[in-house]
Amino acid sequence: MDNKSERLEFRLGMFGAFLPLLTLLGVILALVLTGWVHTKTLWVACLAAMLVAIVLAKKPSEASEALIGGMSRRMVAIMALAWILAGIMGKLLQSSGLVDSLVWLGVNVGVSGAFLPLITFIVAALFSTATGTSGGSIAAIGPLMLPVGVGLGASPLLMIGALMSGAFFGDNIAPISDTTIASAYTQGAEIKEVVKSRLKYAFVAGGFSIVMFIIFGIAMQSDTSTAVELTKAVSPKGLIMIIVPAVLIFMMYRGVHLVTALMTTNAMGIVLGLVAGLLKPTSVLFADVVHKKFGGILYSGINGMLPIIMFTMLLLGLVGIFEKAGLFQLILDKVSPFTKKVRNAELSIFILTIVGNIITAGSARSIVAIGPLAKDLGDRHNLDPVRNANIMDALATGTIMFVPYNPGVMLALGIAMSTGIVANDFNMIQAMPFFFHGIGLVVVMFIAIMTGWGRKFKDEKAVTE
Repeated sequence: MDNKSERLEFRLGMFGAFLPLLTLLGVILALVLTGWVHTKTLWVACLAAMLVAIVLAKKPSEASEALIGGMSRRMVAIMALAWILAGIMGKLLQSSGLVDSLVWLGVNVGVSGAFLPLITFIVAALFSTATGTSGGSIAAIGPLMLPVGVGLGASPLLMIGALMSGAFFGDNIAPISDTTIASAYTQGAEIKEVVKSRLKYAFVAGGFSIVMFIIFGIAMQSDTSTAVELTKAVSPKGLIMIIVPAVLIFMMYRGVHLVTALMTTNAMGIVLGLVAGLLKPTSVLFADVVHKKFGGILYSGINGMLPIIMFTMLLLGLVGIFEKAGLFQLILDKVSPFTKKVRNAELSIFILTIVGNIITAGSARSIVAIGPLAKDLGDRHNLDPVRNANIMDALATGTIMFVPYNPGVMLALGIAMSTGIVANDFNMIQAMPFFFHGIGLVVVMFIAIMTGWGRKFKDEKAVTE
């Protein structure tokens, strides 16, 4: 918005333009303080901010058009469809018994409780990488692995740390992860290139996690009785379903379009599950219209993604208003004196992502919110969009597990309490020192920024500062 006359003008000047943003942050803070913050309630903050924007705009119709323009971007459609298909994939692999079989495989190798945190980290990392969902991984693996690990003598705190670390490992690198999709498309980068380039950061952090889980697993092991009874119901039959995520990953790395790959492998997985007897037709879709009961992989997979899709659409609608008002340009002008060097620009993206996590309580939501700022900062220094995407994703997935009111953290807390591995007065903060992968990602990316490791430019002749 270089031409001032093209900007959306507000009553009270730029302060009026800032009020919708302040309203958004204020309502989110209120939700946090009341304990109501959740993916199913955050849209209220967006609606409140939209109302303020339309009321304060000198031309409400222009504000409404900017809102619709922001919501109708191609990026919104791609993310929404990808998240829906990813949600179906997660439910498919869970319902077909792949999780149970991976647990069976890990438990029956005959290791002691000292290595259960490591096994939990690896199983959660594999599942989250295959499905792209940290929350789904926590919900699928937690109820089995947490009690099994503690029953075999592993520390409850370490088991929770392993579950969280593994769940967010895949959230960072999976091609179908919401953060991968959001970080790539907000920066105008290709998902294939984004995933390939961030593996080095994820593997270093993952290697650190493996070492720490081995050391602390041995040091914190107890003599608790085994979990033989818990594992009797676990079967290896679902291991055949590993073909589905394997084909998905192969297709993605062959350059197949994300939506095409997801749609194809979902269909293949459903057919395979039915033929192998791992799924029943009612497991795929169930509808009792008379009694208003619905279920199945398709229904649950789509339904579970609707809250984040709704929030993203409304938030990007607000982004459209903020852009039309020149708000982002004003923020960048204020930040610019501190971002003359490329390192400082990257550190700004680093900090903004953490702040976004704290405000929105969600890694993907944080990326969507600060994406335009990160892109403009990167463009000013000719940074490769992949670099911006990797900084945001590493910080978003690395720090979100330390936000106590994040839905994934609250889910893990609920599972830990319901399975009885912790007392009723347990506080999730007690387990956070063992979220090794999150700690590793933050440290690795900070070092990458300070040293320039992995930094690339759109113009290869550009010189790092």
